[in-house]
Amino acid sequence: MILAADFGGTTIKLGLVCEGRILARSRLNACANRPMAERLEAVACEWELLLKTNRCTLQNCAGIALSLPFLTDPQLPRVLGEFGKFPGATNIDFAAWSHARLGLPAALENDLRVALLGEWTAGAARGKSNVVMLALGTGIGCAVISNGRLLRGANNRAATLLGHSTIAHEYPAGRCGNPGCAEDLASTATLANLARSRSDFAGSQLAGAGKIDYETIFALAAQGDACSEALLLQSLKVWAVVVQNAVLAFDPELVVLGGGVLRSRDIILPAIEEHLRQHMPSFPLQIPVTAAALGDDAALIGGETLFNQIHISTCA
Repeated sequence: MILAADFGGTTIKLGLVCEGRILARSRLNACANRPMAERLEAVACEWELLLKTNRCTLQNCAGIALSLPFLTDPQLPRVLGEFGKFPGATNIDFAAWSHARLGLPAALENDLRVALLGEWTAGAARGKSNVVMLALGTGIGCAVISNGRLLRGANNRAATLLGHSTIAHEYPAGRCGNPGCAEDLASTATLANLARSRSDFAGSQLAGAGKIDYETIFALAAQGDACSEALLLQSLKVWAVVVQNAVLAFDPELVVLGGGVLRSRDIILPAIEEHLRQHMPSFPLQIPVTAAALGDDAALIGGETLFNQIHISTCA
C-alpha cells in the first residue's frame, strides 16, 4: 500500500492506494501560501488519521508518493523550482523528511506527469505506449509517455513547459518572458485581462459577470454574447495549436486532455480533432483525442505507479 498526496492550488487530495485501487481518501485545504514544511506535516497527520480509521498502520505501507505543482528531480528527490505555491519546497529533502517523519521511502514527481501515469495505469491511456496528456485551465500543462516510460529529458523539463511555447510571435512578451506564449493567450490565469482588453467588452454580458472564468465564457458564448464567443474561439484555436505541436513533437498514439475546462468537452474535443484533421502536414493518421477518465483520482493512482517505478523496478 502507498500513501499518496496530490498537492493542488485549492486542495490537497490524499489516499491509501493499493494495486491500482484507492482504498480510502481525504482532502485538506491546500493553504498554498503556507510553507511546504508546514503542509507536509498536515499531510502526514491526515495520512495517519486515514490509516487509523481504516485499521491500518505505517507498517502496512511501502512508501509515500507526492504529486507536486513544480519541476522536480525524482531521483534526488527534490523540487527544482517554485512557482508561487508552498514556499520553501526547494529547500526540502523529501526522502529525508519521509524517513524521519514516517519511516518510509518517498517518490515525487510533477503533478501532471503523475496524473498521466494514473491514466496510463487505469484510465483513458490504459494499454498505450505513447501518450501525450495536456491539462487546460489555470495554465497549459503537458506530460508525455514515450515507449512506455515517462519522458523527462536531460533537465527533467521535457514537455512540462510546452504551454509557454510561442505560438504568436507578433504578440508582446507575457508573464514568462516569451512573446505570444500559449498560456497568456488561453488560460484562466489571464482570461479576465484578455476580456477587459477587448473593445467589445464594455457592452458585453461578460462585463456584468461576477466572475470571468471559462465556465462563464462557455455559458455566455452559448447565449450569443459576441465578446465571449471571440474569447472562446481564440482559446479553442490556441489549445488546438498546442495539441498539434505536441503531436508533431512526440508522435503519440493518443492525446488525453484534462483540466477544469473539460467540463465542456463536447465543444473542446471536436474542435481540436477538426484542427488536427485540417492542419497536420503529410500526416495520414488521425490521432484520437479523448478526455481524461479518472478526474481527481488520477494522481493518487499514478502515485503508486510512480513509486513502483522508482523503488521496486530499481531494486528488481
